[in-house]
Amino acid sequence: MTIRRWISTIDSHTAGHPTRVVTGGVPPLKGDTVEARAEDFRARFDPLRTFLLHEPRGHAAMVGVVMTESTRADFGAFFLGSYKYLEMCGHATIGLAVTLDHMGLIGPADAPHSSFTLEVPAGIITVHVRREQGMVAAVTFENVPAHVAACNVPVSAAGLNVSADVVWGGNWYGLIAARAAGVELAPSGVSHAMAVGAALKAALNAGINEGRVPGAARPVDSILFYETEADEEGLVSRQLVVLESNKFDRSPCGTGSSARLAQMVARGELRLDQPIRTRNILGVDFTATARAVDGRTGAIRPHIIGLAHITGEHRFVLAHGDPLPDGFLCR
Repeated sequence: MTIRRWISTIDSHTAGHPTRVVTGGVPPLKGDTVEARAEDFRARFDPLRTFLLHEPRGHAAMVGVVMTESTRADFGAFFLGSYKYLEMCGHATIGLAVTLDHMGLIGPADAPHSSFTLEVPAGIITVHVRREQGMVAAVTFENVPAHVAACNVPVSAAGLNVSADVVWGGNWYGLIAARAAGVELAPSGVSHAMAVGAALKAALNAGINEGRVPGAARPVDSILFYETEADEEGLVSRQLVVLESNKFDRSPCGTGSSARLAQMVARGELRLDQPIRTRNILGVDFTATARAVDGRTGAIRPHIIGLAHITGEHRFVLAHGDPLPDGFLCR
């Protein structure tokens, strides 16, 4: 069998959502910054993204990470989605940290703590790894600042009339109360949530593109449905992020949790330095805390704590004569 292409990866999942870190096979990239090299990858090597993330080697929810050098941080990385490139990805950052630990690149396994900086297209973030008995017990990332761009935006679609807050958390989100949208935050409600979320996202973005949403300059990437609860340990934000009509975030979503923090602080529902648990539909939590940002009002610095687990090491190949060399997705 003649091999036309090979790519090696280490895969993990963060609270159920997959991350595929590329460890070999990407040609050298041009550019002085991570953002520039991501654009170079997009322009010249985008078929590698679909090869890795689309079927038959991946699926609609797969997220990839390409490591690259950085002159501004300890490491550089950019994020590949099945449909688009991401400026930041929280669950993948947690997966990347566990992968770097697995590769022995961020300090000795017997050290209780390791930290590193990471340049991503959205900016510079700091990542902390906590170990117990030589194993990663938690990953914390200090995200880029999050802020609310627009509040109580009316959105009508799929027979619904709801309001959305447009919030930046490293990616752009439309935050909508789940009950108002008739969305059940449970595995059994996912298909309905994706259909409703995709319709509401299209309607919200139409308003943004037409200039009818003051403060919102760019379309949202996803819709985040949420409900707020409380127990003896404090506040819980149950949430589900819908990215496309066939794609949802299995994790509580790191950038989505960042946006949720900014929304709750802006509404007076959460204090700075007060932790909240953000919970996915599988019952797995992140811990999220809003910190102050020096010199900026109306913005918060999200600190997100989660954990990822390695699921495999792979060497993907493209055999000569493969009729679907770039993979495929079906909506």
